[in-house]
Amino acid sequence: MLTTIVNRSSLSGNWKPLFSAKARESQSESSKTQKTPPRILVIDDEVSIADSLVEILRSQGFEATAFYRGQSAIDFARKNCPDIVLLDVVMPKLNGVETAVAIRQLCPATRILLFSGQAGTTNILEQAREGGHEFELLSKPLHPDALLKKLRS
Repeated sequence: MLTTIVNRSSLSGNWKPLFSAKARESQSESSKTQKTPPRILVIDDEVSIADSLVEILRSQGFEATAFYRGQSAIDFARKNCPDIVLLDVVMPKLNGVETAVAIRQLCPATRILLFSGQAGTTNILEQAREGGHEFELLSKPLHPDALLKKLRS
């Protein structure tokens, strides 16, 4: 979405650009050198958690998208490899590890962080390790400051 910043003159009622052409050109040059924000997929069957995480990440300059099912995230990753995937381990149909393995096969350079609040995830992660897959694990509830620190490390 493109936003134009304007200043309305109270005398003429006309809308005028707030920046001169030279200032806009300078802004354009600096935006070319700016690094694009990391693209993050947040996958959790709990809609409120996924949406809250996306809101937090976007407020901190990340490009984040929520998915509520593993398969929909895999379908998206097939066309758009993310930089980071942040997903819950315990989900219906495809669990987080199955989803992570599928995304890793499609996007080998993608960093994958799993999170869970359930003790039963140890067995799922052990099975993944036995299959040659290592993933970072975070504990629920995710504290925003700790999550952001982890993502930036």
